[in-house]
Amino acid sequence: MSALIDDISRVIASPVPRRQALKLVSGAVGSALLASLGLSRASRAATSATSCPRGQVQCNGKCYPSGYTCCNNSFACAGGQICCANHCCDDCTTCCGTSTCCASGTTCVGNSTCCPNSRVCNGTCCSLGSCCCGTTCCPVGMTCCNGVCCTNQPGAICCGGACCPEGYWCCANKCVPKRPSPSSICIPV
Repeated sequence: MSALIDDISRVIASPVPRRQALKLVSGAVGSALLASLGLSRASRAATSATSCPRGQVQCNGKCYPSGYTCCNNSFACAGGQICCANHCCDDCTTCCGTSTCCASGTTCVGNSTCCPNSRVCNGTCCSLGSCCCGTTCCPVGMTCCNGVCCTNQPGAICCGGACCPEGYWCCANKCVPKRPSPSSICIPV
């Protein structure tokens, strides 16, 4: 207790402005109160927070330059970075799970994978130009028909829920190898 009174006396007698003296005295009294409650670790953390020069950022008992941000109260991220679970991601990135940073223009899939485009199908990345068909990605140029990719038939169309290969006709929702009559309404494949 006598050490606290000595500290307060030194602060009041020092040539610091009144506001700063009041802050220092308040911090000392608060620290002493926390220490008396058995919270000396918390009191050290409270006093270390006031030990950084003006404009600097305090994180885990260390001072960092202005522009840094404290990440999970354990480390600091540089200006322009974002805190991503247990690490820092560069500017223009997205946090993906706990260990991956996705670049701008990519999509996070499954908390660990960055897809180079926004085409995602059932938790997997589809290539640009492909389509999601049920639970799988149809390759570029392939048609999705009733939840199935017409994979062996490039240029196929979906006709009545079935893949109609190139060279066939789709007539009345059925794939036929040739047009029944010139007047029938059919779509060539």
